[in-house]
Amino acid sequence: MSTKAFPGETPLSDLIAVQAASGQPRDWARFVEAFRTSQLGVMVSGASEYPSGTFVVTEDQPMSVGLTTHAGGRPMVLAFADPAAFERRFGRQFNALMTGDDLLATALANPACAGVLVNSALAEISVVIDRATAESLARAGGGAGAKGKPWWRFW
Repeated sequence: MSTKAFPGETPLSDLIAVQAASGQPRDWARFVEAFRTSQLGVMVSGASEYPSGTFVVTEDQPMSVGLTTHAGGRPMVLAFADPAAFERRFGRQFNALMTGDDLLATALANPACAGVLVNSALAEISVVIDRATAESLARAGGGAGAKGKPWWRFW
């Protein structure tokens, strides 16, 4: 099994690396914009009960996204960039896919959640999208749930 990334397979992880190296606001903005429309791996509870395909969370069929603690024990949604490459390099640590916008909405729906921790598929590095950033994006419009699309896609 190869752990090498294929060209074009890790666009979000590439942006994480650029942002980590530069620390420039323009690189952060490029990452956040790409994150919002990317599919990311997540761990959800109860996923094994449902078949492959798209699933819409409802009051009668609730699900929860896995959280991790980071930076002083703050709970954050745990996400995995570039899921196919991440799985090949580190193993599958997720059982569903969600868009970045939907992850931000999920984080905002939980008042105790401090944001989203995104793990790179290229190296053991991560980036945090904090709650203030998620709230700012939601206020700017076009945030999660605005399109009325399902949140989940199970593998």
